[in-house]
Amino acid sequence: MQKSFWRFSARAALVLTAPFALGACVTVMKTTRMSSPRADLRKEIDSLTSQAVFRNAQWGVLIVNPRTGDTLYSKNAGKLFMPASNMKIITSSAALTLLGPDYAYRTTFLTDGEKRDSLLDGNLLVIGRGDPTVSDRMRGLATTVMDDLADSVRAHGIRQVAGSLARVGNAFPDSIYGYGWEWDDLGEYYGAGVDELIFNEGMAPTTLRPPPDTVRDSLYSGPAKDPAKAYLDAFHDGLTRKGITVDGGVLDSILPTPLKMDTLFVLVSPPLRAILPALLKPSQNQIAEILLRTIGLERGGIGTADTARKIVGQQLLAWGVQPDGFVIRDGSGLSDQDLLTPETIVRVLDRIQRDTAFALFYNSLPIAGVDGTIKDRMKGTPAEGNVHAKTGTLSKARSLSGYVTTADGERLIFSILANNTTTPGSVVTHIADQIAASLAAYREH
Repeated sequence: MQKSFWRFSARAALVLTAPFALGACVTVMKTTRMSSPRADLRKEIDSLTSQAVFRNAQWGVLIVNPRTGDTLYSKNAGKLFMPASNMKIITSSAALTLLGPDYAYRTTFLTDGEKRDSLLDGNLLVIGRGDPTVSDRMRGLATTVMDDLADSVRAHGIRQVAGSLARVGNAFPDSIYGYGWEWDDLGEYYGAGVDELIFNEGMAPTTLRPPPDTVRDSLYSGPAKDPAKAYLDAFHDGLTRKGITVDGGVLDSILPTPLKMDTLFVLVSPPLRAILPALLKPSQNQIAEILLRTIGLERGGIGTADTARKIVGQQLLAWGVQPDGFVIRDGSGLSDQDLLTPETIVRVLDRIQRDTAFALFYNSLPIAGVDGTIKDRMKGTPAEGNVHAKTGTLSKARSLSGYVTTADGERLIFSILANNTTTPGSVVTHIADQIAASLAAYREH
């Protein structure tokens, strides 16, 4: 009570002292209220997002200081928006929590027949669990992995396989595509399907079997219609390059599990801590979809998106996300059926900040003006080298969410989502960048 009274008394003194000192009549005086940095920030963001060109658009913005619990700005923060690739924040955070940073994929190579001299009298078999790392992005050249695998087969004395090269098991029995993906996307590299065996992010190898030093762009012909078979085709090419023949070729279908199999060797992938940057910085859809199914496989026993969605939803609720604050349909955000609120995204970014592996997550995000999908954005502003954030792009959605450190050293969490705008996407992106730059320059006092 005294604090409130003091504020009133001090304000009244400023207005009344001068007239009474002069012995004049009491007059009404206008006072100019000093604006605060926070009020100025709110006014700026309101002005940016309320321009006439955005009359038909929806903006959702939430900016918080997780240390103090303060909300610096909120606009439609509880409304659902198409997040586009901001969905990867949910997928990667859940994977890091549920699988752990040291989680690695294991691909097993086996035989179901006897070896006589250099002849394998049976089939060469592969059991996959979703390893997404056999790619140019993660290995420099995806075909070198296949050459190494072929060398491992040779190391077991095998030069000829009388049977076929085939896969066993069905770790991901789901559709190879995400729920709600548009037909127009399926012919593009970012719309490639995924399976428990996947080569070079779902791109099909050519049938020319080029030598290893051929320019990598000539090795692949587009998204594979059957990702698992494309993996086996690429492996078959590696075997051929190493002088190993497979009389029965590559089997199109999944081979029923033989009663007796002998393991030749196991390919262990790099750990999740190495996979996350390859997912988040370039916004790689196929890794996100594989991680979603892996959550279902490892934590629910079935590698389907449906199983994973339930598990991820439970994790969101455990983090304190509102039950009506999310609709998960895929892992990458390519589906326009995904829905998130800014509140949900900020809550997840806050909770993952408390994880012991947060530094890994933080450094896996694109960095403004430095790398990833924002390497050419916010350059020459206080946001450069500062903002760590995930972008999102669909025909009707733009998003930018992550972390920014203010001029006085406070790390803020922000989420900026825009839907259903008819202005060019670059205009929306520029507004998000302006907001991020203003946050980087922000001083509370």
